[in-house]
Amino acid sequence: MFSVDHYAISVKNLDASIAFYQILEFEVVKSFQAEDGSLSIVHMKNGEFILELFAYKECKDMPESALSLNSDLPVIGSKHFGLYVGDLEEAARYLLEKQLISRMPEIKTGRLGRSYFFLSDPNGILVEIIQGAGR
Repeated sequence: MFSVDHYAISVKNLDASIAFYQILEFEVVKSFQAEDGSLSIVHMKNGEFILELFAYKECKDMPESALSLNSDLPVIGSKHFGLYVGDLEEAARYLLEKQLISRMPEIKTGRLGRSYFFLSDPNGILVEIIQGAGR
């Protein structure tokens, strides 16, 4: 009956966010612009997953605790979203080449046995790159 549809994030710079997520193989499929310029909304799709970007002209910065996985996990609320890949090292080399990361990340194995690393989008939002589908 229920299936995942989308995940919404608020961003400071819409163009930078679109460019970042395009490198992660998302494509823009819909957009909205308020007449007064106060809000833009963009839907980006990767497979069946939609990432909904909200860009308000007047926005507030994310709390410092949300910038680090270690300080943010104990805080109630959304934490990150994950994208799976077949090969983490290949994905890391691709992200390094595209300058989304500045050095090869430390690949870790999570408590549930899956290998992963994190990167931050232009807004500081954490994105987990995880090996293999978790289904």
